[in-house]
Amino acid sequence: MTIAAPSRTLGRYVEPALWVLIALDGGPLGLIALLDATRSLDGPIGPGTLVAALSRLETLRLVDSDVIPGRSRVYRLTILGRVARGSASIVKGLPA
Repeated sequence: MTIAAPSRTLGRYVEPALWVLIALDGGPLGLIALLDATRSLDGPIGPGTLVAALSRLETLRLVDSDVIPGRSRVYRLTILGRVARGSASIVKGLPA
């Protein structure tokens, strides 16, 4: 199995995807909390950009989601996502 370079599979969502990986390192988050966490790291990001980045991260199996009864969808890092999070931190100049 060949994994394509992130820049090819994430397209223009590379940077938002990096911030999502970093934001999810603290644990699972709902969409609104994830939007707030991502904005606190990078500044303004729209919900459409966030959802597109999440979709691509789920396709790459870096992020997983579940629907909790009575609540909305919750997103969390997979094992591969935790590895990628370390790389994201290095790329962004944060402690890994």
